[in-house]
Amino acid sequence: MVEAAATNASWCDAVCRALALPTRWASDAWTVAERSPDGYPDAVTLSPEAEIAAVLERVEDGPGCSVKDSFAVLDLEPSGFHVLFEATWIRRAAPAAAGSVTTIDWHGVQTPADLAQWSEAHGSDVVPALLNSDDFRFYGTGSADGPGFALSRGGGVVAASHVFAGSADLVTVWSDLIVVAALTYPGFDLVGYELGADLQAALVAGFTGIGPLRVWMR
Repeated sequence: MVEAAATNASWCDAVCRALALPTRWASDAWTVAERSPDGYPDAVTLSPEAEIAAVLERVEDGPGCSVKDSFAVLDLEPSGFHVLFEATWIRRAAPAAAGSVTTIDWHGVQTPADLAQWSEAHGSDVVPALLNSDDFRFYGTGSADGPGFALSRGGGVVAASHVFAGSADLVTVWSDLIVVAALTYPGFDLVGYELGADLQAALVAGFTGIGPLRVWMR
């Protein structure tokens, strides 16, 4: 889970730095000193030994502050937080790329305009600066009702995130994601976190649950 948490924090760090927000890495947590954009936490714990007070003193600790408790071990309720959601970290050993084909015809997102369309389909707002790094890749079909997903490399693994099915079958999307990841970043284990139907689809496609996480918001 440590690698998965670090990769997730790398995504948050890239987004916040693209917006000129002051971020900090430490052994216990990644943090941003000013309020993160909507949909992103102000802190991601990187160790189960992280202490609440030490983390909160490095963030804008007010209404709207959020902490991703990567190991689901913190109790932030006494500090005025409530649980926003709980999810499960998932992992899959590095898939083999040889001979693999996808069911869906995937296309890499290349331009800010394409990324804007992709973001709208997902219901998120991804900063275009991520297109400038080889550590972030976005895939879709070019259709308004089509599926999509993102891959990000960091912490020695590749994270799968922002998965949406559109009009496609969710298990098929996850199965194809594994193939595309093997071709894009060969030799890397895959990680991520999901809940609900996405978690079940990922497990059917070959991922394994490796532990819980919890997101708190004040």
